[in-house]
Amino acid sequence: MIGLILLVVLAVGSFLAFNKKLPWSHGYTVKAVFTTAMNVRVKSPVRIAGVNVGEVTGIQHLTSSDPAYSSLVSTSSQGKAPSGRAASVVTMQINDLGRPIKTDATFRLRPRLFLEGNLFVDVHPGSPSAPEAPDGYVFPVTQTSTSVQLDQILTTLQYPVRKDLQVFLHNFGDALIKYGGATGFQQFFRTSPGAFKYSSQVNEALLGTRPNDLSGLVKNLDTTVRALDQNQTALQDLVTNLKTVTGSFAAHDQALQKAVKILPQVLAVGRPALATLDSAVDVNPPSPLNQFAQVVLPGVRSTPAALDAAIPFLKQVKGLVSKPELRGLVHKLRPAVPKLTQLEQSSVPFLNQSRALSSCFNQVIIPWANSTVPDNFFPATGKVYEETGYGLSGISGESRSGDANGQYIRVGTGGGVNTLTPLNTGFIVKSNPASSTVPFFGFLSSQIIGELPSIDSSAKTPFRPDAPCERQQPPNLDAGSVGTPPPQQKVSTLGALPASIQQLSNKAKSYVMNMGRAALERSQGKVSTSNQLIKKTSAGWQQFLKGPWQSLLSQIQALGNK
Repeated sequence: MIGLILLVVLAVGSFLAFNKKLPWSHGYTVKAVFTTAMNVRVKSPVRIAGVNVGEVTGIQHLTSSDPAYSSLVSTSSQGKAPSGRAASVVTMQINDLGRPIKTDATFRLRPRLFLEGNLFVDVHPGSPSAPEAPDGYVFPVTQTSTSVQLDQILTTLQYPVRKDLQVFLHNFGDALIKYGGATGFQQFFRTSPGAFKYSSQVNEALLGTRPNDLSGLVKNLDTTVRALDQNQTALQDLVTNLKTVTGSFAAHDQALQKAVKILPQVLAVGRPALATLDSAVDVNPPSPLNQFAQVVLPGVRSTPAALDAAIPFLKQVKGLVSKPELRGLVHKLRPAVPKLTQLEQSSVPFLNQSRALSSCFNQVIIPWANSTVPDNFFPATGKVYEETGYGLSGISGESRSGDANGQYIRVGTGGGVNTLTPLNTGFIVKSNPASSTVPFFGFLSSQIIGELPSIDSSAKTPFRPDAPCERQQPPNLDAGSVGTPPPQQKVSTLGALPASIQQLSNKAKSYVMNMGRAALERSQGKVSTSNQLIKKTSAGWQQFLKGPWQSLLSQIQALGNK
């Protein structure tokens, strides 16, 4: 029994010594698709920055007939996996030292010896911002690459390639010696120091504006080169077209020389234009051009249908302006041409008057109609054209007798205990010519405090008959300040009032004055103060009407009987 236990312990220890893991454990594995596995084998090391972090645990050979080939290998430009191609899926087990492996990681098969030998998988774990690849994640062929082997370099220079290289070297020698290319290079190098400044700016611009811009460019360029390699026909067309373009440049070398000479000036002028264009097409925040593009997009989408619908109309117009149709139309319109000429000549004065009338409305009448009468004591509720409409609606039924609401024209009367007459009773206005020649009388409850508008503010706007209406001065509707009241004195025919009547009268007068103050506060923009004063005055007036008002009427009636 002891010997059996010892044998089991030795077997487990030997297994752990060689495998370095328990048989039932499952580590972190990833897969990468290569165009060729080259000489990589199972147990080949996986390294990150030269440090072993795992090993290859499996290699699977794929062909274009395998079901998983289309999903693992990048497709061609036609949307189908290229036929006749093969690929290899390399499975790797990564220990904790090599984690995390990000989803944008790259894998490369590199030789362990200088003159070839065993291969290892060189891993670039990816950018920190990318998510970590889950267990069993398959990296596509666009993120893998292989090293160039020595036999591939040696087999490159086959007979056709060597022949093409000889032709290239022969033509290149003729270009340098026979056609003066060496002289051109000498002139180029003499003038190149001035271009180094701009070359350095271009090289610095190639670095990009954000980190990893250049690496992203190289990565995407590698993807582009792979795509060109998959489509040989497109690559041949690209080379042919490039030859045509460079041949066109060579045929117009003098124009190209002038264009390169003025290129710095073009760039100096183009930078502000490009900056303006960049701000014009900016998305965040949306520029006016961007907003216009979003608004016009539905119209652009409906343009094909509109053009299809317009084609029959255009065909009709084409037939209408054809020679047979147009000749008859012109023949019928010929008698009307002299009349149209006379009408055009006679319409010039009418158009002048129409222009003057339009200018009069734009410069004088419309601004006057949109103005407001400024008055601190009796503010207008609307503009001039609105107030005019109110007045017209008030007198629209002047000739009618009335309706269910009563008479259309009403007369309101009022007065006080004072009489205004030219006979020195009540409040007498002195030094007023009208008061001595025109008989009048009135009842006033308070003293005249002034005139609004004053005589000076009531002057009409000067009218110039020699100037057109558009240059006339608009009317001045400002009421101005309160004019100086005329000399006056109070003469009462009733004598002294009883104290009780005087007290109640002053009470009623205070409510009237408070309402006037509220209107003044509102005209000055103090709406809150005006509302509080109106509310307080209304409550007091209601209480006054319930009791003191009846007492005041009774006392006045008793005084009148006396």
